[in-house]
Amino acid sequence: MKKLLVVCLALLLFAGCAKKVVTTKSGLRYSIDTVGNGTVAKEGDFVSIHYKLWIVKDSSKLFKDWSRDSTQKPNLIGDTKQTNQPAKFVLGAGVLLGSEEAIEGMKKGETRSIIVPSKLAFGERGYGPIPPNSNLKFVVTLLDAKEQLNMWKLDAANIQTTPSGLKYIIVQKGSGPCPDSGKTVVVHYSGFLTNGKRFDSSVERDEPFLFTVGMHQVIPGWEEGILLMNKGSKTRLIIPSSLAFGNKKVGQIPSNSDLIFDVELMDIK
Repeated sequence: MKKLLVVCLALLLFAGCAKKVVTTKSGLRYSIDTVGNGTVAKEGDFVSIHYKLWIVKDSSKLFKDWSRDSTQKPNLIGDTKQTNQPAKFVLGAGVLLGSEEAIEGMKKGETRSIIVPSKLAFGERGYGPIPPNSNLKFVVTLLDAKEQLNMWKLDAANIQTTPSGLKYIIVQKGSGPCPDSGKTVVVHYSGFLTNGKRFDSSVERDEPFLFTVGMHQVIPGWEEGILLMNKGSKTRLIIPSSLAFGNKKVGQIPSNSDLIFDVELMDIK
């Protein structure tokens, strides 16, 4: 009787320690490996994560710690901690191979193991080292989650227009010099479509953008607009498609799109 009681207690303990696996509507499965206690990530937030990525070739121990399993080492194809380069993206934009649904609701500091079925990854076509019809395993740690930035609220009556068709509003005058052709400038920016949808932001990434003026490293509207600014200034650039990407579709930017950039000139080198 005593032996039976010990066995029952052991089974209960094992059941209590087993990870709970959640299945989402799309077919993702995930477990919470480490509980976080910070900001909760939601769709539309700009998130920063570390992840490890494996090709699933053995589905018998999906939610075990594969980083301690030497047999899984050949299947590891991505590790942002090893490269010290966290992945940063807008949650819900479809960047991270179908796994984003399972990242929603994570708290800062939380770690989840996420199994992505082939149909939500690369399916029958495969990609690079990933064979066709491969399920994938992500182990994701949420480093940070921030709400998206909105456009600056400005008075449209202050718009000025150059002969090329570039429109701009000086938001804040700086106190430093203006850049010359050949100088490298350091800027922070957020880019928006005319419907207000943000498509890129160095501010969210916390990564200032550097380019050399006059070297055609940026779109013509930027080349012209940056020359209107001095160090420390903030300016909105309203760039017609002819001074942007024209009839080309670039990422989230449709063809023939006018673009809006809120730009701060931080330094000139």
